[in-house]
Amino acid sequence: MNLAIINTRLMTFEGDSLGLIKNGAVGVEDDKLTFVGKSRNIDEEDYEEIIDGSDHVTMPGLIDAHVHTSLSLLRGSAQDVPEKEWMNRALGPIAQNMDEEDHLLSSKLSIMEGLKAGTTTFAEFARDVDRLIKDVYIPFGVRVAGAETINEVVDKEGELYVLERSEDKLAKNERLFEDHAEKGLVEPIYGPQALDMVTLETLEEIKRRSEEKKRRVHMHVAQGGREEEQIKRRYGKSTVKKLDELDMIQEDLIAAHCHGASHEEKKLMAERGVNMVGCPSSISMIDGIVPPVKTFLELGGKAALGSDQTPGNGAHNIFREMRTISLLSKCHEKDPTALPAWEALKLSTKGGSEVLGLEDSVGTLKEGKKADLITVDLKKLNMTPSVDVPFSNFIPNLIYSTTGYEVDNVIVNGEEVIRDNGFVSIDEEKIRKKAEKRAEKIFSRAEVDWLEADSEMVKYQREGHI
Repeated sequence: MNLAIINTRLMTFEGDSLGLIKNGAVGVEDDKLTFVGKSRNIDEEDYEEIIDGSDHVTMPGLIDAHVHTSLSLLRGSAQDVPEKEWMNRALGPIAQNMDEEDHLLSSKLSIMEGLKAGTTTFAEFARDVDRLIKDVYIPFGVRVAGAETINEVVDKEGELYVLERSEDKLAKNERLFEDHAEKGLVEPIYGPQALDMVTLETLEEIKRRSEEKKRRVHMHVAQGGREEEQIKRRYGKSTVKKLDELDMIQEDLIAAHCHGASHEEKKLMAERGVNMVGCPSSISMIDGIVPPVKTFLELGGKAALGSDQTPGNGAHNIFREMRTISLLSKCHEKDPTALPAWEALKLSTKGGSEVLGLEDSVGTLKEGKKADLITVDLKKLNMTPSVDVPFSNFIPNLIYSTTGYEVDNVIVNGEEVIRDNGFVSIDEEKIRKKAEKRAEKIFSRAEVDWLEADSEMVKYQREGHI
């Protein structure tokens, strides 16, 4: 591509602030940004296509730093239930009735939803992630930091999970690095699911390879009561303390959730350079807990946001996650100044790129970086008015007023994926209709299993609430 966006309110996120340029322009050639600056300084003749960015914000594409896209066909299936029954009694009986095509279609639906709300990089955590990469992410033209889920649980009956080391699962993750050595849109990452779900032998091998080859490890850490109970029974200590024994509390670790960690453990992680990802909508829904994003930042750590999975939080929308973490943090701290709009914006742009180790290519707008950017229409009723004197009110409005669907142009790696609110090459309606039909079949097949599991959702259905 060869295009320029001119006359726009530009947020580059370069430097310590938002890098605001009130009448800015960006130029794109092939997959790179070739100009970032004042509109008056760009030579429009250098570009084949010009987009008028008047009444728009142009900013880096958003980064979803922890996401499971392959469950969106189960949206609305596991809400308002106790945390300990969410996975095994509410979601599980329906999820076990999905097949591989269902997971693939779910991923398409999730990524389309995220793109529509401005997400250009997804940190995917999934079983058979390579299939999602090859059949969804690459055809859709979307950037992905992909981790293959390594889960070595062979039996959940009884008080303690039975684990069995699997060379095949680690080898499958390793092939990601071999198959996608030419990075392009794909950044492979190791994906041990959680300390209670993998053997120590596998974790030690992952740690060795991570250090030797300078690769990141994406893992659920201190994520709630279920994990805490398993780890205390198995090791007699907390998740963070056991990971510290394994020398895994270090800067190569991307730790999702962390709300089960003590304050001292969070401090240790921050000091050691651990990269924390909070999923505020999901964790508030599933656990009734505020993710410790604000605490982690105050302790000097790096943090980003993720949408997790649709059955928990209802959506893959990072604008919503920014608003949610800002509001929850204010309530948790009883302080209306906690985690202000500009800090929330950084979490899903510059912050997200740093957590995933992609800061040299995405997360800010700078000449030479990858052309991942979005425009947000400020003419929508919920974004009106938009003023620049004496200050720019669109900055708080992006967090507290937007729904995410004010995004009207999405460019990934220099290619237009969404133009004027519509997908350029993805048949949205065809995929949506197919998703409706397949979801009806999944829920129908799962009816007996769901009733037998007898979660709180079953009670709600019997009482006529759902």
